[in-house]
Amino acid sequence: MRKKRESLRQAWKLLIEADSFVLACHQRPDGDALGSALALARALRKIGKDVVVVAEDGVPELFRFIPESETVVSSTDRRNFDIGMLVDSEGLKRVGSAADAVMSAKTTACIDHHLPDGEFGEIRIVDSTASSTAELLLDFLHENNVPIDSVMADQLMAGIVNDTGAFRFANATPKTFQAAARLMRLGAKPSVAAREIYENKPIRALRLLGRALESIRTDADGVVAWAVITQQDLQELGATDADTDSIVSVVAQVKGPKVAILFREIKPDSIRISLRSRDGVDVNRIARVFGGGGHAAAAGCHVDLPIDEAQSVVIAEVLKWMES
Repeated sequence: MRKKRESLRQAWKLLIEADSFVLACHQRPDGDALGSALALARALRKIGKDVVVVAEDGVPELFRFIPESETVVSSTDRRNFDIGMLVDSEGLKRVGSAADAVMSAKTTACIDHHLPDGEFGEIRIVDSTASSTAELLLDFLHENNVPIDSVMADQLMAGIVNDTGAFRFANATPKTFQAAARLMRLGAKPSVAAREIYENKPIRALRLLGRALESIRTDADGVVAWAVITQQDLQELGATDADTDSIVSVVAQVKGPKVAILFREIKPDSIRISLRSRDGVDVNRIARVFGGGGHAAAAGCHVDLPIDEAQSVVIAEVLKWMES
């Protein structure tokens, strides 16, 4: 614990020696990536730093309730930052075009509750036991006596609520609830974040959920359940890939299966895959087979295959891992 605290203090000392920062979120950013990046940006700006937050895909409609989300840009031509930091992004491959700005910076850094690919970042703030990057960032700021105002509290609460499924997932530990209580004392309202993220969807997203539920299948032994969303589904309902958020969590509610999968056809021969698990099955290692990643209980990847073939290949890999 003492070593960790010293590491957090040293990381802050190195950060504040710099003047300009680019904070990069992963593609299709979620509440944790955005809330964490915006809270850190606000903390740095309050001490006079120049900060740009980049998310290649912009801010999804679902997360525009997060304070200051309008400051996020989808790209930047600047290449003169002192610090290039990945926020909740695991590796450079996940930030898309923002990688150029990050890598051109004088110093690279990362803050993440995923274990980053390789040893990225000269400054590393990483803790895979944290429920979210937001929880880790709260520790980081608290350890360095950085004031957290009500706006930052809301931003961080959005991250924690997002990654714990509104405190329903197994990654919500006693420490997570303590972090949430601290943020509530600073003015954050978890009920607002939960409502905005999980109970505020456009009609097209609910209709898309219906299509996905109609497609649910299980393997012969009932250990894997999966659903499919095709380009035709998206086009007929006027929906986008962003409207698929949280559908895999509904698939995971099926009684019996240990792994739930959602296959989303982004375009022909381009399939995004979300995986969820229970009972200790590590879907992160499955996602990594296909160049993706995440957590043991929640991960994702992408394959360049037709939708039917993608299902066959990924489900076979899941079954192989479960038998090993």
